[in-house]
Amino acid sequence: MAGGLFALKISYVLSTALVLPITQGALYVSTSRVRVAAFMDAVPMKPGQLLVDLGCGDGRVLRMATKRYGIKTIGYEVNWMACLIARLLCMGDRTIKIKRKNFWKENLSAADVVFCYLYPDVMQRLSKKLISDLKPGTVVASCNFSMPGFTPSNVLRPGGSLHNDPLYIYHI
Repeated sequence: MAGGLFALKISYVLSTALVLPITQGALYVSTSRVRVAAFMDAVPMKPGQLLVDLGCGDGRVLRMATKRYGIKTIGYEVNWMACLIARLLCMGDRTIKIKRKNFWKENLSAADVVFCYLYPDVMQRLSKKLISDLKPGTVVASCNFSMPGFTPSNVLRPGGSLHNDPLYIYHI
């Protein structure tokens, strides 16, 4: 048992270390259910819409969105271990696509809603990409860190958040 846990821990460290040039140190951390629920309440979605999660981790946001709204979702994740977990947890749901790809190289123009929980170091670059890629009316949600150059239409502070961290909602 101890050997198996050690192997899992080593796998996690390796999967994180291998993608450091892309993630710039961001770790795979699940977004709390309270924060995801607050996002879902603030951003109602309709069947036929597409939600894109940048750095989807275990796919929690994707699963909750498809269950609640019956929408299509795409999650991008470069960490192979997180991607594997997401694919396993989302197995059987054809409305969820998990891509082990670098979202910086993808065109996000089909998205109706974009969700992210990324480090502040990448937010300036992400703002430029989203302005370039997204169509008017697209909603962007960012956990903890604001988007430079964007004005939030709403800033949520979900109850139960450990540090009362903000969730920024933007409309392109």
